[in-house]
Amino acid sequence: MGVNLTARKFFETVLIYLSALVLFVFFDYFFHKLTDSVFLTFTITIFLLIVFQPFILKIIRKFLLRKSYLLTTRAQRILEKLNNDLNKATRYDEVTKDLFETFKQLFGDIPHIFYILEDDKYYPGHYFNVQDSELIAFDLKTEYLKDVDLNELIVKNFENTSLPPEFIQRAKAADLTTILPFRGHTHIFAFLLINHQRIPFFGDWDAWKLMEKIQKKAGLILENTALILDLEHRNYQTRKLLEVGQKILSSFDIKTILDFILITLKKVAHYDAAAIFLLDKTGKQLLNTSYDGYNPDTIENMHLKVGQGSCGWVVQSRQIEVIDDVRNARHYYPLRRETRSQCSIPLIFDDKVLGVICLESNRLAYFNKQLVDLLQLFAQMASIAIHNAHQFKIMLDKQALEHELINAGKIQKALLVQRFPSIRHLSITAMNIPSKIVSGDLYDIIKYDDHTVGIAIADVVGKGAPAAITMALVLAGLRSQKQFFMTACDIVYRLNNLLYESTIEGNYVSFFYALISTEKKRIIFTNAGHNPPILIHRDGTITFLQTGGIVIGFQPNIEYKQEELEFKPGDIILLYTDGITEAMNAAEEEFGQERLIDLLLRHKNKNVYEIRQIIVQKVREFTGKETMEDDMTLLLCKYE
Repeated sequence: MGVNLTARKFFETVLIYLSALVLFVFFDYFFHKLTDSVFLTFTITIFLLIVFQPFILKIIRKFLLRKSYLLTTRAQRILEKLNNDLNKATRYDEVTKDLFETFKQLFGDIPHIFYILEDDKYYPGHYFNVQDSELIAFDLKTEYLKDVDLNELIVKNFENTSLPPEFIQRAKAADLTTILPFRGHTHIFAFLLINHQRIPFFGDWDAWKLMEKIQKKAGLILENTALILDLEHRNYQTRKLLEVGQKILSSFDIKTILDFILITLKKVAHYDAAAIFLLDKTGKQLLNTSYDGYNPDTIENMHLKVGQGSCGWVVQSRQIEVIDDVRNARHYYPLRRETRSQCSIPLIFDDKVLGVICLESNRLAYFNKQLVDLLQLFAQMASIAIHNAHQFKIMLDKQALEHELINAGKIQKALLVQRFPSIRHLSITAMNIPSKIVSGDLYDIIKYDDHTVGIAIADVVGKGAPAAITMALVLAGLRSQKQFFMTACDIVYRLNNLLYESTIEGNYVSFFYALISTEKKRIIFTNAGHNPPILIHRDGTITFLQTGGIVIGFQPNIEYKQEELEFKPGDIILLYTDGITEAMNAAEEEFGQERLIDLLLRHKNKNVYEIRQIIVQKVREFTGKETMEDDMTLLLCKYE
């Protein structure tokens, strides 16, 4: 399909010189009657040739190089259409569809692979006429293209990159010798692997300028729409996680729940094979309980010993194992020839290993950190389900389950942040004291960078196991969005919709979220029906953080407001639940907000740990009880 570009260029150059010679002869004859100056005739000829060169070249290509002309003009039309389509596209799948269809029209049978960035790696979103499956399966990290200049639109020399030698060798063997980068905002977001010499319109100035324009535009649009898609995908993952939580409450059949977990994981993790193995009564063998994607004859009759294969090693070591390439793995037990990467996570409840969940992918290094974090949340849900089934013989109802969830409190406590992140010039501490076995309160601390932290506190309506499950679901929803630096009101808006769509009616949560920046000395917050946190300024003035909206989970699509305030050295902010202010003494008198403020003012020069202990001590002295009627939770931050 391609045209010999060197020959075409040579032919065009010869024709241009011949045109110049013809013009010179013509003007020499025409101007001979006007002047005898050869120099003047030559000058006019050159001038006219320069002015009319594009026109002359177009005529030459149109009539003498017609095949080349038709190919390049067709390429221009296709690229112009793509350019217009990109301007209208608003979703990631629209952009990729337009690009892939354009590649098919432009390149025909020319081998090519289009790689798109996903997390920290490039994956082949589209490829054609490439027979080497190992080449397509390569694990391409972003660092391989770190040396490529963002302004560079064609890379003809692979030695300018950090791509693995084996990849380069396989690419060249497949006649893929050139990289066409599609740059994003700060890095290369996608790239086309092809042989540029075989592209029919390469060398045509107009068509190739259009191609470069597409490279610049499409990379940015891909990145922007991918970010929106990723947010939607994370929300979808969270909803599925909430569905698993509801399933645990509504069913006590372990096989049903574990099958449901794998079905849900298939939708959010897109694995190629997965299995859940449980320890037998002896604690020495792993028995398959639920599986997907494996040959039934192979897996149903398999009995792994503890320590055998990746699953057995994970149970023995109690550690997660992620294998980027099973062909080089130490512990891998082969069940599928197509598998290239694997992730195995132990199922642990109350410090006891119950089994292991194992996922496999046909892609190299498929299980990145984000995906492993998600799988851990599903593993925690599976652990609770397995424990419930073992403890209550599958037939107990929800009321009996609530009485027996003694160990669930330990898991719940482990979900809360125990090691507070280090933020420059900011001291942070928090505490949660359940009134019963489990708590309906939660707090969370999310570090974004050395100067910025997100803090949250919430109180679930109700008590016992339902409130505790809702608390875990809200916490999972909040943490699923921690990779994105969003506004406070956006986070609360998304959590509200997730909770409304995924829980039963009556599950409402008062919620407060704030972003603190010690670098900018600002706090941005949204309050969704929670007790207004108290901001004590260094000079003793008080601000109550009330701006926001109603509780989350009550109505969908609520627009929440946020407010921005100064947060300077010496300032203290206290987040708390009503278990503190509504704590009653024997005379049924509440501890109240005024006593809490008085404590903060009198002890504001102390560190946050001392203030926390003073508050807890004074509340207990006031009530005269060690065990409170309601959960008590507080979170303190002080700008040092």
